[in-house]
Amino acid sequence: MSARNTALSLILIASISTAGLGTALAEQPSPAKRESVKLLLESSGAGAMGKQLSAIITRQIISGLRKSRPDIPAHTLAIIERETSAVMNESVDAPGGLLDRMVPLYTATFTQEELDAMIAFYQSPVGKKTVAVMPELMRAGQQIGQQYAKDIGPAIKQRLKDALKREGVVLDRLPD
Repeated sequence: MSARNTALSLILIASISTAGLGTALAEQPSPAKRESVKLLLESSGAGAMGKQLSAIITRQIISGLRKSRPDIPAHTLAIIERETSAVMNESVDAPGGLLDRMVPLYTATFTQEELDAMIAFYQSPVGKKTVAVMPELMRAGQQIGQQYAKDIGPAIKQRLKDALKREGVVLDRLPD
């Protein structure tokens, strides 16, 4: 099979396998299932994550402005930051906002029974603890992962050099 035919086959398979999800996303879930998803998102801390995403995006906008326009006064940047953050935070759980846009994804992916089980978990003591400690676990895990990548980097680089040399491939320098 040629590379072109292989690529076309993979595209066709991907299209067929995701067609059901696209259809499910287009279907309107029952009001009860919509409410279950919203309760799950609230219980799991997803609403708070939307606000955290808002803060990250706002910081990126301000950082970009500082770099591209160092002449903008701090007071003006403070206004831009305040208003951008307000709009984003207000829109997360507003009609048509981020949480509403997540509902079709969850309703297409999970049955009512699965939603109920996840809600029960997130409303339990261990679920509440999970929500409370997850941001710190994610930060700490990210630091561990970054340090691990840094520690293992030299071994990867050496392995690549050796393998490329054995295969007769010459590179001036490996990417860092």
